[in-house]
Amino acid sequence: MLTPVPPIECVQARESASARLDGELPELDGVRLDAHLRGCADCREFVDDLTAFAAQLRTARLERPETVVFLPRRRHMPTIRMQSVAAAVALVAAAAGSSFAIGRTLGTSGPGAPPAATAADLVRLHADSTEQHLLAMLSRLETVPARPGRLQAV
Repeated sequence: MLTPVPPIECVQARESASARLDGELPELDGVRLDAHLRGCADCREFVDDLTAFAAQLRTARLERPETVVFLPRRRHMPTIRMQSVAAAVALVAAAAGSSFAIGRTLGTSGPGAPPAATAADLVRLHADSTEQHLLAMLSRLETVPARPGRLQAV
């Protein structure tokens, strides 16, 4: 036989009753719970049973487990070892990064390889990039509507 599902107000009231037992129910919700309990006998019975059960649990004698509970101690790595590992990782990353950057700048030689970049190419690329950035900023400033107290492009 299926038991009927309580209405949502009763579900909320029962959750509030549990929160009250844990000391986590705000004052306004406590007032709502009390108002609901005055008109709902099922919830009053539930709260009485819940309160009695919680009191019984809180006064129950603690028992020692029959089996020994053992948690292995976590091994701590010495601080010096961790610092050495961190320094080695940083050194490898710096070496790999600089090797990659030098290789990209100088290019590769051989048949089918792109020509190596020269210093003039890099300067021209930087100038073009800066110019494009400035043009984009200027066009953005021209499209932004003027507001009082804001600088305007001339």
